[in-house]
Amino acid sequence: MRLARTIALYFSPTHTTERALKAFVEGTGLPFETVDLTTPARRKSFRRKFEPDELLVAGFPVYGGLIPRGLDDFFAGLDGGGAPAVAAVVYGNRDYDDSLLELKMRLEQRGFNVRAAAVFIGEHTISSKIATGRPDAADLKTASEFGKRAAASIAAGVNGKLSLKGAYPFISKGTGPRPGPVTSDACILCGLCIENCPWGAIDANDCKKVDPAKCMGCARCVKDCPEGAKSFVRDEAGLARVADFERRLTAKRCEPELFLPA
Repeated sequence: MRLARTIALYFSPTHTTERALKAFVEGTGLPFETVDLTTPARRKSFRRKFEPDELLVAGFPVYGGLIPRGLDDFFAGLDGGGAPAVAAVVYGNRDYDDSLLELKMRLEQRGFNVRAAAVFIGEHTISSKIATGRPDAADLKTASEFGKRAAASIAAGVNGKLSLKGAYPFISKGTGPRPGPVTSDACILCGLCIENCPWGAIDANDCKKVDPAKCMGCARCVKDCPEGAKSFVRDEAGLARVADFERRLTAKRCEPELFLPA
């Protein structure tokens, strides 16, 4: 089949998934567009019916072995109509568990034919010491090269079964809700954190107020604050968990995993 273009849709609070997907779509060699659906406003307004010759590449970070909760609105605006798709997830050097299979199933529910899949590694939100700087240059080269291979496979009509790990019903490997961020006196009330919060968890009238029922601890406000005014305050048990994560997850370098039909 002839592919006319590639469309990358991503949810990427700390920009790691965004970087991996952009490298992938550039590698396809096709005209492409990228659409950031990280914020609620963008997800609410986005609607697209895909044509059979358009290739969707959808990407998410992994939270507790699954794609993030509370993002039905990401998928609600998608009408696959049988168009080909690539599912991609990015994890922080622990494991991606059921997330890739979950994403594949969610895309199929919206009418896409998932023909390839990929797993990349990104710097962990809980500590910059875990998978520091990833996806790095080697990861991005791998993503670009796989974009070329995947597009060629889909164009050639290869449509066998994708063998992905995971089992339904999916079970989160997370540790439960994380405490929300706190704001220091360095805050200049610019409102960037309110505007960019992926779940609308920060009060529109007071950026120091965070709804703990909505906050997923994604660290976007912490990493993007121009004044460094946002941070996570952790108690002794929380600090111990972070230290344990660092001990366990810095001992190895996980590598991307790439999937085409057998």
